[in-house]
Amino acid sequence: MQEKSSVTDRGQSALTVSVILPTFNRAHLITESIDSLFAQTADILEIIIVDDGSTDNTREVLASYADRVTLLTQQNGGKLSALNHGLSRARGDLIWIMDDDDIAPADALERLLGPFREDPETRISYGALRKFTINPETGAREFLHTYPYPPEDGRSFFVHVLEDCFITGQPCLLVRRSCYEAIGPMPEEITISEDYAVLMRLARRFDARRVDAVTLLQRQHEGPRGPKDIRYAADTRFDRWCAADTTLMEDLLPRLSLGEFLDYDAPAVPTDPAARRQAYFQKSVIAARKKLWPAALSALRAGVAANPEARLRPVERTILSRMLGCRYGVDEVIAEPGILDEIRNALGPLAHRKDAIAAIASLLPFLVKTAIRQGDHRRAWAKWSLYWRLTGLRTGVRTGVQRLLRTS
Repeated sequence: MQEKSSVTDRGQSALTVSVILPTFNRAHLITESIDSLFAQTADILEIIIVDDGSTDNTREVLASYADRVTLLTQQNGGKLSALNHGLSRARGDLIWIMDDDDIAPADALERLLGPFREDPETRISYGALRKFTINPETGAREFLHTYPYPPEDGRSFFVHVLEDCFITGQPCLLVRRSCYEAIGPMPEEITISEDYAVLMRLARRFDARRVDAVTLLQRQHEGPRGPKDIRYAADTRFDRWCAADTTLMEDLLPRLSLGEFLDYDAPAVPTDPAARRQAYFQKSVIAARKKLWPAALSALRAGVAANPEARLRPVERTILSRMLGCRYGVDEVIAEPGILDEIRNALGPLAHRKDAIAAIASLLPFLVKTAIRQGDHRRAWAKWSLYWRLTGLRTGVRTGVQRLLRTS
């Protein structure tokens, strides 16, 4: 049997880990989650399970773990309410939040502890996940394609998080308890996209280090989600998450300083024209990916005005290329293609306007090819039409066909 390890701050006392596992009506799944914690190769100080008012046989299932876990109960208040309860009792230096329907690989905690071993200034570490389903006939796990995390391209962790909730499972994160204390109680009124709300609060204050390993096996299933009073079916989750993400960003975006779209140590109002343009372009892309198009267009115009003559830097091309990359698709642009005309108009005063348009349009050929592979020719044509409209018909036909051929 592999010996368990702990993490030490360069000769100082070992850091301890508290696991918090909120649960609601998952008696049929939670034992796999708990057992995966006991199988970890690194030490866990305590496992705190918060039963958020379950009405199934969760209590009976948890009874067999009574001597090995701390069980807290409360009236149903949602995941963040349960986490606040658990955090109030946690004693560990580091907090690892586990979901009641997912599984942690045996070396997950060991991997997440790595950055804390290497650098005592580490505040957050995070790993990757693999999605899986259970074959109903064989009971075997079947792993699904999982999209990779965005490349580490020099932009801040916070900016990447604002663009997308790319860490879609809280068990992928290992966080110092002091960080949770610094951001205050979790916003219990948020009951959809709650993981994203917490992640944005953490990322705004603290940088994170990526672990090159799978630290979570995330179960995909059709069971209901959310607290008792708003339970919703799995087939509606994407629409609900999209709307909730938009609401979260609509609230946060106006409260961010311009410098926060650059880096943690950037001045609140950058004086350098190149920095201001990059920050405005970044703000525009974040707003667009959350379907806040009026805010996106306003920020795009401000970016152009900040530095209209300079050529696009590589980082600006990278930023603009992500404008049409929302994880929930671009149906609103297909329905209202005039948005693309407004983008072209906003870029009008830019000396190198064509370069900016090309960067924004660069993702569309890939989306066309993906739709073709899926056999959805109607959607493929709709996205191809967006490419033509954004780049201009003549350029769109010539350059677009070349791109499609190169990527086929």
